[in-house]
Amino acid sequence: KKLLDKINNEIGLLLSDQYPSIDSRELKTFLRKNNIPIIFTAVDTPFSNGLNERLNQTLVNKIRCKINENRDKKAWTTIAHNCVQKYKKTEHTTTEFAPKHLLEGTN
Repeated sequence: KKLLDKINNEIGLLLSDQYPSIDSRELKTFLRKNNIPIIFTAVDTPFSNGLNERLNQTLVNKIRCKINENRDKKAWTTIAHNCVQKYKKTEHTTTEFAPKHLLEGTN
């Protein structure tokens, strides 16, 4: 229940490439039950998902660094969540706003 509450409060949209398993009946049912829309990028156009891929690369690098310096042995899922939260609150050099502010109007 706690996980579902987090999902409903933090996920407003799922953007995905055409990877077959992401198009599963189970996932579609879950997303529909939780009112989370899914948008698929066009076939054979990886550039249409470039910003998403760049964000993923940034987050993977941050998570990897935090795991390597993880002295108190937190679960990787906790580390990933903390990295995402920190990223959402970090001011972007181009926009001069944090993603959370641009998406939600809050800091």
